[in-house]
Amino acid sequence: MFGETDSLPILSLRAFRQPGFKGLFHRKNDEWIHYDSENLQNSIYFLSLALREIGVGKGVGVGIIAPSSPQWLLIDIATQICGGYVVPLFSNISSEHFKFQIEEAHVKVLAIDSWEALSPEIYPLVNSISALVHFSPLPDGVRHKNSFSWNDFIEKGKRMDSEAEQQKYAERTENIAGDEIFSIIYTSGSTGTPKGVPLTQRNMALQLMAISEFFPVKTDYDICMSILPIAHVFERMVVYYFSCCGLPVYFADSPNNVGKYLPEIRPSIMTVVPRILEKLYEKLIDGANKKPWPVKWLVKYAINKAKNTDPSEKSLRNTIWDKLVYSKMRAALGDNFYLLVSGSSALSTPVNRFLRNIGLSLYEGYGLTETSPVISAECPGNKKMGSVGKPLHSLEVKISPEGEIQVKGPSVFSGYFNRPDLNHEVFTDDDFFRTGDKGYIDKDGYIWITGRLKEMFKTSTGKYVSPIPIEQALCQRAFIEAAQVFAEGKKFTSAILFLNRDIVRNRLRKNEQEFDPEKALKSQRLNADLQKHVDNVNKRLNEWEKIKKWKAVFATLSPESGLLTPTLKLRRGVVEKRYEKEINEMYE
Repeated sequence: MFGETDSLPILSLRAFRQPGFKGLFHRKNDEWIHYDSENLQNSIYFLSLALREIGVGKGVGVGIIAPSSPQWLLIDIATQICGGYVVPLFSNISSEHFKFQIEEAHVKVLAIDSWEALSPEIYPLVNSISALVHFSPLPDGVRHKNSFSWNDFIEKGKRMDSEAEQQKYAERTENIAGDEIFSIIYTSGSTGTPKGVPLTQRNMALQLMAISEFFPVKTDYDICMSILPIAHVFERMVVYYFSCCGLPVYFADSPNNVGKYLPEIRPSIMTVVPRILEKLYEKLIDGANKKPWPVKWLVKYAINKAKNTDPSEKSLRNTIWDKLVYSKMRAALGDNFYLLVSGSSALSTPVNRFLRNIGLSLYEGYGLTETSPVISAECPGNKKMGSVGKPLHSLEVKISPEGEIQVKGPSVFSGYFNRPDLNHEVFTDDDFFRTGDKGYIDKDGYIWITGRLKEMFKTSTGKYVSPIPIEQALCQRAFIEAAQVFAEGKKFTSAILFLNRDIVRNRLRKNEQEFDPEKALKSQRLNADLQKHVDNVNKRLNEWEKIKKWKAVFATLSPESGLLTPTLKLRRGVVEKRYEKEINEMYE
């Protein structure tokens, strides 16, 4: 199905032309909008003509700031056929980073969901773009001199249609070379100057080929639901893989609505990040708390069993609990999953055990933007809970003397865009990419992640603290949504605990109207529960790692609030700045 010489446009168009291809779907305005085979092919053709006419070609970028949708994918494919590349951007991007990225990547066209979704601080910079394409109808009072609605841009391409253009389009599509850049994806974590990661057509084609060996699909049965940002390389690769396999893909309008759509769509395949699985877990826990007392006791007992039992241990009791409780939980999630893949960061052990024990086919994987992105994954027939699976067959993975995971292979990028200084640092003398992650490979070939080389804090007393394992331990209670540890240059270790509003409200037995977050934070019962949990975490830590002080807060954790990255991880720098007062109070 996938070959080394194939490009993403060739693979996509080949799938769209297959008899029986069911198309792509987008949730918008409370309905599923269907893009059938003819619509997809025609849109790509007309978009490519319109893009070429306004100057998109080799060495030219098209920026996209929009939620995931078929339109995102269509303009991505059309840009590649023109010889250009897409630069994914985010609505809450700073003006400094926006200016840097569009200038360095030579972005000539910007596609957006709506003007209102853009950060106001980048409004003045948008005028440096040659053209602005809205995925929605143009608003009143257009803010850019050369703006197009989606339909207007398609019409622009239609007016250019001719036999000669059709021939040129076919030639351009067939002659996309493997070393052509398909996308430049900027990554910088929570701080620092963005680094452009150029991924080529060959990088992605070989990634898809390797993934097909791990996760073969059933074309006549499988349904995929996409809930992560396609702007992130993990979900982008996934959407290309499943659509190129001929599967229908449903783009949800928001991760917050996943619980509503699961029983409606009944997907068999979905890729997620840990935060989404934790939200599903919390929803099931919350549902148990609302049951009448005898049922509530039964369900909570079953939940505790699932959280604390090794999934490899099977017994008659599991069968009984499955019939009474777990089967109903699966039904609430659509009861059709056979492939649920989690990436981006580690899933907490209790949630991991719980989901596997209630009968979900859950697999964890590992990768980076620089590796297109997957390095390793659990897969059917090769599972070991807590690991991130075995490496893709196309990759070589080794562990350095310092414990760093290093990787080499055809889906690994060749270096950062315009950064020869940095490229010298991130590759070894024998061309292995330094991931910056610490880990080991066990005797069975499974990779285990133990932390980040650079994510070690040094206290003012000279002791080292690894924050990630502590933060994961803190988040093992459902009412703690996220946690961030502080120790760098400090005399002791502290933490900010982000609380789950709904679960805390239920614990305090308050209805929505009665609940006051400020009063809740002063609740003796809540603070006693939090301190007890912190004490239990501290029991497993060295003296200098123990959390001496903590602050609990309520906050909206989302990329839009600025506290989370697009892959739903805390932005450490943003948290530190926003909660500077609370952090300082802990050290006064």
